[in-house]
Amino acid sequence: MKRIAFAFAIIGTMLAVVGQYAIINDWNLFWLFHTLGFIGYILIISAAAYFSLLGIHQLSREEKIRIRNKSF
Repeated sequence: MKRIAFAFAIIGTMLAVVGQYAIINDWNLFWLFHTLGFIGYILIISAAAYFSLLGIHQLSREEKIRIRNKSF
């Protein structure tokens, strides 16, 4: 799943850059590239959310282990 999220982040970045480039240079089908850029932003946000949740899950797992091993 990490590979998929990383690929989404890379592909999303490329789509967002192409979309902005198309708008700035006034390409003929800029609306199509603008839409692809929006999809790229969604992919970037999805990848960031996945990695954030993965980090939170890892921290909570470590905290559970620390609490379990705590001696009274």
